[in-house]
Amino acid sequence: MSEVPERLASAPSGAGQPAARPSALRRNAIGLSEVLFQSITSMAPATAVTAALTPAIPYTGASLPLAVLLATVASALVAANIGRLAVHIPSAGGLYTYISRGLGSHLGFLAGWIFLLAQPLLLPFISLVWGTVSESLVADLTGITIPWYVWVLVGNALLLVLTYFGIKLSADASLVLGLIEIGILLLLSLTMIITAGSHNDLTTFTPAFALDGRLGGWLGIGQGMIFAFLAFLGFEAAAPLAEESEQPRRTIPRAVIASAIGIGLFYVLASYAGVIGWGVNHLDGYVAAANPWVELSRRYWGLSGPVIVSLAIINSSLGNGNAGINATTRVIYALARAGALPASLARLSKHQTPGLAIGLHVTAATLIALVTGLLFGVSTAFSLLGTLLTLGFLVLYIASCLAALVFSIREREDEFHFFSHLVLPLVPAVILLFPLAVQIYPVPPFPLNLAAPLLALWILLGLAYLFFLQWRHPEALRRGKLVFLDEEVPAE
Repeated sequence: MSEVPERLASAPSGAGQPAARPSALRRNAIGLSEVLFQSITSMAPATAVTAALTPAIPYTGASLPLAVLLATVASALVAANIGRLAVHIPSAGGLYTYISRGLGSHLGFLAGWIFLLAQPLLLPFISLVWGTVSESLVADLTGITIPWYVWVLVGNALLLVLTYFGIKLSADASLVLGLIEIGILLLLSLTMIITAGSHNDLTTFTPAFALDGRLGGWLGIGQGMIFAFLAFLGFEAAAPLAEESEQPRRTIPRAVIASAIGIGLFYVLASYAGVIGWGVNHLDGYVAAANPWVELSRRYWGLSGPVIVSLAIINSSLGNGNAGINATTRVIYALARAGALPASLARLSKHQTPGLAIGLHVTAATLIALVTGLLFGVSTAFSLLGTLLTLGFLVLYIASCLAALVFSIREREDEFHFFSHLVLPLVPAVILLFPLAVQIYPVPPFPLNLAAPLLALWILLGLAYLFFLQWRHPEALRRGKLVFLDEEVPAE
């Protein structure tokens, strides 16, 4: 593994630098609104509401809003911890750099390694959504069936172009796509709640309807929360844009926290509307529907509803893919810049984007979507990929909370406050252990039972690679703590 000179990423990119090979990401390219919608579209609100939350209902029943509310609280607390780290550690490495700085370079590398499994799976996961919805929409409108895998190829080709030609273009696209999807689903949710009238039922915010009644229904809520957290994945996606945003120490924390809280409240409203709109005693049909929100739009908005909502879902999925590529490739860039991955992945295109990393990511994601979708069927592949990437992110979120705690004690001792620096990190870390544990026992059905072993195998491979780096390139591990905007490397 070749070492990357320590000043490589902080070298100015203006006059005097080779035009064909910029040495740093484009500074001050995007502001708060673009950074905020990087996180929002990475969460894919419309897709989360219409697809990601549905697998939770066999566990939560009509108590789905309770699981979503608890996930909102936990995610907001995690976001507060990530936001505090972002104030002090602005880096394209995101969680990788935060955990390296808080818990040490070895655990930081393992965090980056887990991220390289979890975050890249978001693109094939979401590809299956826009693929199937596009197939259905075009067939309904024209009578012509173009298979889902063709739409996967088309969509990923579009995202490859969009993310390669500069962060400004990509971030602006995220903003527009995010506003469209939220607006459509919010209007439909309010329509269903208002139409329900006296049939609105706040008992859905208790475990009373949980289909797994063990532990007073809380086991069902915990099992369903794994899919509720799936809907939240991505609120931290603004963090890897720190080196390309204006005033990153202010912009990144605000974007991370605002997206978790704002979209979390949107999820609570929409999950409640969906349950009430379908009927709390008839949710078997909700789970069996190819896309329950398309059906709901037909009931409440007439024949135009399915077209509008289908377009919102496709829009949401593409926005999510766009944001996910940005987040994934910036962390790959940061790992390569540190020397933990091949140096070629740290080379930038003339548009100051990690071009090779983008190409490899999109290619791998396309293959994963096609193989899993054809092997298991789209619905099962969707659940498997979603479970696996959620497990990875739960581990990362727990580690981020602990990193915030240790960082406060080790590097900000003069500012230490018992509640904000001790209680605030520990509470979400403990909460997140519950949905993590119920994915291990009781064992989920095949092939969802493959998720935890695959994550464990990936971590074992990471440990082996960690030992290799410690033996051959220890400097690559140490550089994971570097904040390239500041050019500082704290001692271990």
